[in-house]
Amino acid sequence: MSRDEWQEQDLLVVSRDTPLTNLAANLGYDLESWLHCATTSLPETLRITRDRSDREWTEKLLRQLGGKPLEWAHNEFAWQMPFARGQAPDSHSKHILTLLHETGRITRQEAASMLPVAVLDPQPGQLILDLCAAPGSKATQIAEAIAPSGVVVANEPISGRANMLVSNRGRLSCSNMLINQQDGRHMGRIPPPGYDGIVADVPCTGSATSRKNRNVWWKWSPKESRTLFRLQVEITTRGANLLRPGGKMVYSTCSIDPCENEAVVAQLLRDLPFLELIEINQDDFSGLEMRPGLADWDVLDQMAKPMERGEEIPNAPFLHSSHLSPAARSHWASKLDEHIDSAHEKEIEKQLVKCRRLVHHDNDTGGFFVALFRHRLDATPEAVARTFIRKHQPSSDSGWTPLVLDHPHPNRHTIYAAPAEVIDEASSRYGIDSEKYSWWLRGRRLNIAPKMVEERIFNQQCPNKRGNLWPAGTFHPLKLIHAGLPAFTKKKGDWRTRQEAIPRLQSIISSTKFPVSVEVLCSLLKGWAPLIEEYNEIHPRIDTTGPLLLSCELPGGEELISAWVGARLTLMIDDKGRDILRLKLGLPFIDDDSEE
Repeated sequence: MSRDEWQEQDLLVVSRDTPLTNLAANLGYDLESWLHCATTSLPETLRITRDRSDREWTEKLLRQLGGKPLEWAHNEFAWQMPFARGQAPDSHSKHILTLLHETGRITRQEAASMLPVAVLDPQPGQLILDLCAAPGSKATQIAEAIAPSGVVVANEPISGRANMLVSNRGRLSCSNMLINQQDGRHMGRIPPPGYDGIVADVPCTGSATSRKNRNVWWKWSPKESRTLFRLQVEITTRGANLLRPGGKMVYSTCSIDPCENEAVVAQLLRDLPFLELIEINQDDFSGLEMRPGLADWDVLDQMAKPMERGEEIPNAPFLHSSHLSPAARSHWASKLDEHIDSAHEKEIEKQLVKCRRLVHHDNDTGGFFVALFRHRLDATPEAVARTFIRKHQPSSDSGWTPLVLDHPHPNRHTIYAAPAEVIDEASSRYGIDSEKYSWWLRGRRLNIAPKMVEERIFNQQCPNKRGNLWPAGTFHPLKLIHAGLPAFTKKKGDWRTRQEAIPRLQSIISSTKFPVSVEVLCSLLKGWAPLIEEYNEIHPRIDTTGPLLLSCELPGGEELISAWVGARLTLMIDDKGRDILRLKLGLPFIDDDSEE
């Protein structure tokens, strides 16, 4: 049946006779409850930006629109609105939600998608890797959780999708994100000991995303899941080998197929004995029902109907022994062309129930799968990630010493540590304590990031696979395309603050900041652009030219507004920024001039 034919029929009726529904039936779901949920739109859910100075004002707005915090999300970081996704009841409500999202006060995100980071529970000061980060909802969720001193390396191999990371980093004013562009299976190292935590939210068939991606009803089949299995295992294996002893790693998918979930977890436990599976504590997610992982599952044909577990191994498309449950592998052990340790398979089977499944109709969400691993401390007494342990270590008396390699050749993405004079020029102009940050130069942009970027990555030597050392003073073998947040841009000889960086700079700027009254700000928003002499006659004097920041006390606290002083005083903010100010001041939005 063609896609057009599907769209012409009632989805609830058409979806009953699909491989996806057969899969849900095979998993034991109550089909009527699951179908009625899986064929309807998701509720509108969002993540509130934790460290914005006007968070209370934002929360008040959300409550006025009927929003409520989700019970399971600690510190009220996740909210649900009383309407379906993208279906705000009126244009005013829709515009407010759009403004809050585009100015970084909230992030529209499916509730189920917030679960992997919540399960990992990253802490301030940690170094975290997001292996498959685009478009950036989880990476920015990590960045907020580990701020201000922690750092997230957000990796995405595809340029177009990496640009989404860049956009979301700027929208949320994240200064503690490094954006990397590598195939996750070959992710570059960082210096020892490795990452404190890793999120491996791997590419999947999206079989649990039917509420927002209706194409999955006609596109999904068991073959699709089996073809992704190897990629999922290889990406997650690379992540595990970059994890320091004691560090934790979340594996997750938006799929309900065991082949992409429990089968991958089982394979990781076979291949990586230094990992242990951790029970995800339901008590930590009060109000969210999660089901245990599956210990056993059927082999499915192309319509996702179960195949008999008889004397012969089923002949299903793209089926490999690794796709089988531990019990099935043991059942067919004598017929598989590989050694099967039945005792070990039995132990893995017992472990799989520690995984967690989020089922659509249990919580009115999308579906999701999560598993939490830990690198066992006792498994690696060397106290470094497994990638640094060479198979053939030279003996202590061999006389071998590692070589310090030359710096890699620069390219158009090379990020340089900012010279001291540049740092001093920008930081002194705005009264910033430069010692609290690391500073990075790329063209005419000056970025800020936590000191950890210097101390734990850039200024450390990093062993390669032969044991030789990449020198300090480079991010190689990572392939970073962005480091930190572009905070300043050189313009007409001055370092001008970038609008996207204002929320991050607000608490650390102490100069080049001029107070204005609410009345003055209202006039400027309505188009007043006074000559500076005219302004200085009746208002607090502005004694500088070029870029500056206006400070005004508004509902929600102090607001910093970019401005420019030449012959006249003019605002340097976009329409979204202006509409936020208008909302706080009770003025009509820009596109509603009739009321002014």
